[in-house]
Amino acid sequence: MNPATSRAPRSPGNTTADGPAGGRFPGAPLSSRRAVGLVARREIRSRTRTKSFVFGTAGLLLVLGLYALLPLFAQSGPAVVGLDDRAAALRPALESAAREAGESYRFEEVSRGGAKELLRTGELSAVVTGPPGSPGLVVEHGADPELLTAVRTTAERERTVRELREAGVDPAELARNVGSPEVRVTALEPARNGAAEQFVLVLASTGLLYFFFVLLGLTLAQGVVEEKSSRVVELLLSTIRPWQLLAGKTIGVAVVGLAQFLLLGGAGAALAETTGLLRLPAAVGGTLLALGVWFVLGFLLFAALLAAAAARVSRQEDLQAVVQPVMVLITAPFVLGLVLLTDDPHAPVIEWLSLLPPFSPVLMPARMVLGTADAWQVALSLLLAGAALVLLTRLAGRVYAGSVLHNGARLSIKEALRRR
Repeated sequence: MNPATSRAPRSPGNTTADGPAGGRFPGAPLSSRRAVGLVARREIRSRTRTKSFVFGTAGLLLVLGLYALLPLFAQSGPAVVGLDDRAAALRPALESAAREAGESYRFEEVSRGGAKELLRTGELSAVVTGPPGSPGLVVEHGADPELLTAVRTTAERERTVRELREAGVDPAELARNVGSPEVRVTALEPARNGAAEQFVLVLASTGLLYFFFVLLGLTLAQGVVEEKSSRVVELLLSTIRPWQLLAGKTIGVAVVGLAQFLLLGGAGAALAETTGLLRLPAAVGGTLLALGVWFVLGFLLFAALLAAAAARVSRQEDLQAVVQPVMVLITAPFVLGLVLLTDDPHAPVIEWLSLLPPFSPVLMPARMVLGTADAWQVALSLLLAGAALVLLTRLAGRVYAGSVLHNGARLSIKEALRRR
């Protein structure tokens, strides 16, 4: 071998040497940006290619679709009401009264002899009998309140018309003369959702965020413990730094979760709009994007804490104990949102809590959906959440770096910080 052309073996610390023509050898250390990007892409590819991701996302979309179709399946058509030969003259008036009440009935003429049999077989829900001025209602068990009201209203109108005619007054002319004039309505504020719709909006916004925070956060924590137990993390940390590994894993899971979150949120909003099951905010697209921003902030905040907690143990059996405090931080805003926002979304306590992390990533998006959050409150909550994210991520990174290579008994937070 020619000594002039021979090279000494390189140690791992000597991989920064320049190769021919000033280029770097393949073993050169990665930049922080490239290292984080590689880990993030690895997480995205490994998670999106799993059957659990594909079938899980498809299953959630299927559940949304079935929920939207339930009202259509529940509609079995209007109830059929029979009219005997004496009450047949009431048909136009009964149909008009039912339309005014917003109810759907189909009125059909039947014979008095076969009416009871049709009621017993379920072909008729009720039968109207008797003269128009004093009709009766025959049912199998109990009378439908809306139908009973329609029959009463019709009977009263028929009796009024008869009395007017006997008095020599034209009922149509009287109705034109005393009819209610058109009243113009001016609303100072747009109509708000009712209690039921408000509850659904709060449950949908807080529930979706809570579901993804818990599901993806625990998935990330389990992945950290799995890499420790299989010694994969030792191989990874021989090339990159602990904070780069933590940042890449968190960002990768966040990207996958954000895609699922926006997909499900968009599908849910589209179904609500097309089916009319729920009145959504005017700017649905902007609201969905705002929820996406809060999802990223909240997930990065909670995921860093969960990953740091998971790094303190080496077995899946010990994971539940160390992540429990973080799970409480995620669950508390969700429970408070359901209790306080559905009771009074303008309550001072909910306004103040929605400004402060870790409550803001769950409570503020719900207040935005309900339209009760002012612009300055949203801006302040975002600023405080960003500051908390920076501080807690630095702390979580130190705990993760000090404990991720430890195997054995669970480390305390103080020991993890001291080992760094």
